[in-house]
Order: sequence, then C-alpha cells, then structure tokens
Amino acid sequence: MMQNSKMKISHHLLYIFLFILFCNSNASSQSKFELSGGAGYPELINLKIKYGGNFKIGLCQSILPFYDPPIPLGPTVVEFYYHFAGKSALTEQPPWYLLCGLGCFWNTPGGLYGKEGTHVCFYPRIGRNFNISKDTGINLDLGVFPFYYNSLFYIHPSLSLNLFFRL
Repeated sequence: MMQNSKMKISHHLLYIFLFILFCNSNASSQSKFELSGGAGYPELINLKIKYGGNFKIGLCQSILPFYDPPIPLGPTVVEFYYHFAGKSALTEQPPWYLLCGLGCFWNTPGGLYGKEGTHVCFYPRIGRNFNISKDTGINLDLGVFPFYYNSLFYIHPSLSLNLFFRL
C-alpha cells in the first residue's frame, strides 16, 4: 500500500517538473540546467537538478547513509526558485533568490520520521548564489521548516549549502 502511494506521489512530482521544464521561457542566454550536491535540513545529504532562468524548478533527492539502519532515500522534494535581486560580475542572473520546497518524507515502522507513512514537508527560504566562475558556485540559503508531529506544531530552522554546476 505504501509503495503504491509513493509511486503516485513521485509520478505527480515528475509531471509538475516536466510541465514547468517545457513551459519555461528562453529569455536568458545562460545555461538552463544546474546540478548540485550538498547538505541541509530537512533535505539532509542531497542531489538536486534545476531548470530555468530567473524562475527555476528543481528536484531534490536526499539520502541518509549514516542512519542506523541506513535509509537509502530520504525526502523527495520539488523546489521552486525565484532570483530577484543583486548583481554578479560572472553571470546575468541575480544572486539573491527565494526558495520554496514542497515534498514528501517516506517512513517505515520505527523509522526516523515517527509514524509509518508519507509525510508532507514544506520549507520557505531566502538564499544567495556565490559564483566561483560562470559555470560553478555555492548556494547558501536559510529559512524555516514548520511541521506537525504527535499533535504538536513545531518550527525548526531550515538551511542548505550546495556546490552547483551549470550544464
């Protein structure tokens, strides 16, 4: 039952990603694809792929190799980025951005996230690109991670540090 709901949610996230991928404008001459890897909370150790110009959509897949027993996949998240301010000497894209992540945590009995099942996550952030060259750089963002657990509402800090490559 849980595998079936995971597949349905994964397919919906893939359809959203593909829709925005094909609908994004060609206004910028800069490379549209970006691949990054890093660490953050709640997405943990992660790989991300993004597509777009000043408005980007990305797909983030997390892993938890250090949890006992190891969890091969952590949260799967669709992230929306909007680059809105600042200037960079190396790129046309504004370095400051807003980020909204929306995704799912998969959980097994006795797992890291409490009860068994699928848990929706949401995290808004503000961030900045630090360009090392026109094709590489570092993304640093900070925000909040609100969640509901055992009848209580919590707000944790949310942050991420990633090394990116424009393809």
